[in-house]
Amino acid sequence: MSKKKKWIIWGVILVVVIGGVIFYFKNKKPVITYTTADATKGTLAQTVSVTGDLVAKDEITLNFEIGGRVSKVFVKESNQVAAGDKIATLTDSTLQKQVDQAKAGLDQAIATSGSNSDTLREAKVGLDNAEDSLDQTKKLNDETVASAEQTVENAQKAYDDTLDFYNSNISKQNKITLTNAENALASAKQALKTAKEQTDLSEISADNAVSSAKARVKTVESDFARNARNAQVASARAVYDMALLNLNKAVLISPVNGIITEVNNKPGEILGTGVIKEAFSRVMSLDMIIQSQVPESDIVKVKLGQHASVTFDALTPEDIFDADIIEINPASTNVQGVVYYDIKLKLNTLDARVKPGMSLNVDIKTAEKSEVVMIPSRAIKIEENKKYTEVLKADNVTIEKVYVETGLEGDDGMVEVKKGLNGGEKVVTFQVTK
Repeated sequence: MSKKKKWIIWGVILVVVIGGVIFYFKNKKPVITYTTADATKGTLAQTVSVTGDLVAKDEITLNFEIGGRVSKVFVKESNQVAAGDKIATLTDSTLQKQVDQAKAGLDQAIATSGSNSDTLREAKVGLDNAEDSLDQTKKLNDETVASAEQTVENAQKAYDDTLDFYNSNISKQNKITLTNAENALASAKQALKTAKEQTDLSEISADNAVSSAKARVKTVESDFARNARNAQVASARAVYDMALLNLNKAVLISPVNGIITEVNNKPGEILGTGVIKEAFSRVMSLDMIIQSQVPESDIVKVKLGQHASVTFDALTPEDIFDADIIEINPASTNVQGVVYYDIKLKLNTLDARVKPGMSLNVDIKTAEKSEVVMIPSRAIKIEENKKYTEVLKADNVTIEKVYVETGLEGDDGMVEVKKGLNGGEKVVTFQVTK
């Protein structure tokens, strides 16, 4: 065979091969691979997650209203106090002498004013009533304290049982139960402390009422029945009342339940009557407020009264606290070109580990629906302002376009489908053509 024929044959073969390849690729059908997700039915939640800081609602400066020498200081920094607890006292010997002197002046003024039998009789009835009230108060206080002590005992037993169960069955849920038991025990002890303090105060008040009634009887025995508006008696009574008021000013008390953050004076130090340059003490209210900022894209979902779950950076993720939204500031704040709105939440759970200034994470539950059909948002497409999704049929090849009506946009990119799907369908989220 000549060389020229060989080249012709090879040329023909090459043309046939190239033609076959072109024919094959022109008639080959494309292969489409679908990535799908199931249309599921269940509970769909919508959550707005933000960060924030914990602050005390109030910090109150405590000072004596009068000058004098500090007699006793009953608290130290970090001590927890209840409303009405003594913080400190001033030496009151001079003030007490002023009270005694004013009382003597009042008695003398009354003695010179005559007496009135009707008023005396009323004063004695008042004394009897005050003594009866004191007896009833003591009885009621005993019952109140006994009930509070029983509550502490029950809470202690519940805590011990929970601790034993937790030690033998350590889990996240049991840890939460143990924390709740600890909080219940702490609350019961605080309630017992408060009950004892309140019963002491109520008994003191009732006892003071008896003392006042006795003093009233003694006063009326030589009272000014014939001249009730006697200027001399009125003046003496005003002096006596002022002396009592000043005596009470020698005791500094806490007006709120809180934690002592500052004590600046010691027993023996003298407090002047001029301008006070520093606080004797400061108390921080136990009411804790969370300050946070919500971006404008989420603020329309947030409403007053909504509940939130709070975790602290300093604690474990299992330590979850409850809070409620109590304030939404209508004025916006611009932070690096992003618009935010300030909100405040009230922390409902008290824990000794939680301190003002701590950073935290807030998950606000803005909406929730149960028994709804949901699919990933990436499976939803739009055509002429209508939403649809593609459903992969059982042959894993054919797809069907299904128009849908969507509802709640939930967490993790899931969207409620109100109409169009029943649940169980496989919706296409991505496709690749080869």
